[in-house]
Amino acid sequence: MSSSSSPLLATHANCLPVGTRISDFEIIGLVGEGGFGIVYLAKDTSLDRIVALKEFMPSSFAGRVDGIQVAVRSANNRATFDAGLKSFINEAKMLARFAHPALVEVFRFWEGNGTAYMAMRMYRGETLRQVLNRGGEPFSEERIAQIMGPIFDALEMLHREQVFHRDIAPDNIMLADGRSVLLDFGSARKIIGDGTQALTTVLKPGYAPIEQYSDDGTMKQGAWTDVYALGGVLYHLAMGKVPMQAVSRMMSDPMKPVAELTEGRFSVNFSNAVAKAMSVHVDNRFQTVTEFRKALGWNVMQAQVVTLPPPQVWLEPKPGVGVDEHAGPRTSDRGAQPSTANAPARVSPSTSVDPIVKGERSMPPRTVETTSRTPLFAGVAVAVVAAIGAAIWFGRSSNPVPVAAPPVQTPPVAAVPAPLPDPSTVPAKTTPNEPVASVASPTPTAAVGEGLVKFDIKPSGRIDIDGITKGLSSAVKEVKLSAGTHTIEIFNGRAPPVKRTIEVKRDETITVSHTF
Repeated sequence: MSSSSSPLLATHANCLPVGTRISDFEIIGLVGEGGFGIVYLAKDTSLDRIVALKEFMPSSFAGRVDGIQVAVRSANNRATFDAGLKSFINEAKMLARFAHPALVEVFRFWEGNGTAYMAMRMYRGETLRQVLNRGGEPFSEERIAQIMGPIFDALEMLHREQVFHRDIAPDNIMLADGRSVLLDFGSARKIIGDGTQALTTVLKPGYAPIEQYSDDGTMKQGAWTDVYALGGVLYHLAMGKVPMQAVSRMMSDPMKPVAELTEGRFSVNFSNAVAKAMSVHVDNRFQTVTEFRKALGWNVMQAQVVTLPPPQVWLEPKPGVGVDEHAGPRTSDRGAQPSTANAPARVSPSTSVDPIVKGERSMPPRTVETTSRTPLFAGVAVAVVAAIGAAIWFGRSSNPVPVAAPPVQTPPVAAVPAPLPDPSTVPAKTTPNEPVASVASPTPTAAVGEGLVKFDIKPSGRIDIDGITKGLSSAVKEVKLSAGTHTIEIFNGRAPPVKRTIEVKRDETITVSHTF
């Protein structure tokens, strides 16, 4: 949109006209307008890049004065306005403090003109709400894990610092630039909602747990509040419809397990975990996002891969037998078909394609990609635990149904000198003299060793190493890498990405510098 376009004020009473300068930013368009803020498309004139510029504007009781200035319409609203403004600023500071690919990147925030602004990375894509409204191919469990895995990881990081979102819903999750991004922490909206008693503007029915309906402070909110909302999003993605409101489930809960309603399209692990996450009573819920993720069987490994547990078949109950949404698989007249899924193969983040924005890409069985940087349990241990659990369950059943464990395939060994063993092919327990099957024994050599790589990126950029996102340069100052050749890629907004190949030597330090 050029400066010759019609001023935004012609159709949006509170929006600034195209061409308006706010500090170092020139407004060139409108991204969206809500009851508590306006997001503009703006040009950063100092760094020559396009950004999203968010302005605090509670339109219900504030307006423009002298074209740019923002002021409350009545002195009675001053305290509420100031509280919302303070919360808006705190949200900007919080986002600027945390570096995670699934969180909005804030470049700058400041106060001025009677209000506050934050300049953010401009994300191009669509929200989960838009995807769901458009319809199309139903979501699979793997696709849900690919989209939501990074969101879970970001929330685990935030919750460790006692930061809670409290407004998780499909319209606050964007699919952009090949990744999922959590939007709008809603802190200012919550403060204003409390101040004006307009709780209906804060809650999102279907995703808001029962404690968010209480405004007297008797029901504490915390990580479990976000857990319920996450369960609601997973339920919506699996079922294709918004879950029933929490208040409608208080007396009797008619909600049935996902696996039953989808005729086995989703595993029992997924179905039971979502049901527990959406428990109406707080004490029956997972208390942390980590507990929820582990119950789903989503395991983030160092290779940035989320693996799901082996598929379990939902067996229909015999006529007259009730359905327990927290029970495991049951026998039926049809029996269960043994799973023949292959062991998951790793997916390189450099080849990732957003399945929603750019078309779905076929993926290895039950393997999905995330941008998490947190090393957790390996998928092999999950498969073993799931197999033992299944054996115990069917051993207790009066009519046991044999279930074959999925065969583990050994990944092909690349034809390179002295290959290192792939961790996925190594048995869980070995003795010093026990050979590793299907892996060529490397010729004894000296240890490869590590070197230190430091980064000096100005003003800021996302750092990918060998196709794996490590984070923003403001947080990733240095990393240790194994001796050898590595590929470094640095991304900053609309500027062309920078790609460098470096040679890391043992016990030596390399500095990678670049100014956008």
